Amino acid sequence: MKFSIQHHTRYQYSSPVQLGPHVLRFHPRGDGAQRVLDYHLNVTPTPVGTNCHLDLEGNQLTQVWFEGNTECFEVVASMMVETLRHDPYHFILNFDAVTLPIDYSSENQQFIQAYLNRIQSNHKINKYADDLARDCSGNSMEFLTALTEKIHVGFKHVHRDAGDPQTPQQTLELRQGACRDLAVFFIDCCRSQGIAARFASGYQKGDLASNRRFLHAWPEAYLPGAGWIGFDPTHGQIIGDTHVTVAASASPANTLALSGGFGSDAVEMVDSTLNYNVVIRLADF
Repeated sequence: MKFSIQHHTRYQYSSPVQLGPHVLRFHPRGDGAQRVLDYHLNVTPTPVGTNCHLDLEGNQLTQVWFEGNTECFEVVASMMVETLRHDPYHFILNFDAVTLPIDYSSENQQFIQAYLNRIQSNHKINKYADDLARDCSGNSMEFLTALTEKIHVGFKHVHRDAGDPQTPQQTLELRQGACRDLAVFFIDCCRSQGIAARFASGYQKGDLASNRRFLHAWPEAYLPGAGWIGFDPTHGQIIGDTHVTVAASASPANTLALSGGFGSDAVEMVDSTLNYNVVIRLADF
């Protein structure tokens, strides 16, 4: 599946500000599940310096810095991406990945541990995941599939434009959350069962006729023999070729599309207004 995506972000300030260095994460990942066919990034005001690099987890970052004052900050990212995983079940698990907890002894222990550390050790979350694992007889894929469906059916999906993810306990108690909240809850349930899991963000095919589109978030589990496999509890599905991954990390904070700050000499507090627009189309080329 080939996607044409444009993501337009604009901050408007009530008085001139000095922009600090910013980190931009809009460039999609290039891996076995997708390939980037084209990518352009336009930043206003024009940066005086740009540094593109990969972080420790393989995400492509663009660092930009500025001089002078501005009353707006605008980023337009345009990309064409081909997704390649047409059959999400097209893999053979290693023997040590079939049952819980998964044996990661053959992996780099210092690296894999970041994806096993609990977000919030809580007995209610442990019980939620333990009960489901028992119902699945400890089978890893059955657990992940059932967890995806259980969250999709049992939790209400809401939209929140801004804010950090809820804690897993909050999401469990409220039985609702934005896609990032459901992803974090899923990740913590996985880690409680010894499954390495991470947070992914990007775009999802969704309703192509919708006039309002957003960044999306979902969890991924690392299964020896298969690699990182995505699950989408918001939509109740294992991920094949319908999602474009921009960034993935053990911590949601390391997937933010845009991070940075600004300063001002103004006596009064400076207000900022955020406007954004995401356009997703299937490309025919």
